[in-house]
This record gives sequence, C-alpha cells and structure tokens, in this order.
Amino acid sequence: MTRANPDDTIQASAAYAALRYGGAPPGAAQAQLALPTPLASRLETMFSRRSGGGPDPMRPRFARHASHVAAVVAAGGYPALKP
Repeated sequence: MTRANPDDTIQASAAYAALRYGGAPPGAAQAQLALPTPLASRLETMFSRRSGGGPDPMRPRFARHASHVAAVVAAGGYPALKP
C-alpha cells in the first residue's frame, strides 16, 4: 500500500487552484497535472468552497447585481460575466 506524501497533496492543491483561477476547466486541470479522479474531485470540491461562492467559483459574488455587472462589463471587466 502506498500513501500520498502530504507535501505532494499540498503542491497538487496549489497547482490545481492556480490552473482553475487561470481559467482551465476542471478536466483540463486534472489532465495537465495527471491527477487521479478521486483526488481531482476532492480538489475541485475544495476549490469551489473557498472561492467566490455559488455554483461557479470563477464568477464574482457581486455578479447577482445587474447594474454592477453591466458597469463592470462596460469597463472591460471579467470575461465570465455576460450583461
């Protein structure tokens, strides 16, 4: 039986978060880091919980407010937002 080195898990978590914040979808981050599916699922769960909230961690919290979203998009802000 082999056990994961805690340092490897921490590094994988940091690399996974960096890829996801950089815009990589979950599957691409998993493939690029060659992560086993159970670990990738756990990292995605952790990433979703600590990010901006809601179902899409890449979407800022203020995205619920239409006037603010329109102002940010008009200023060239977040590409994930759609007016």
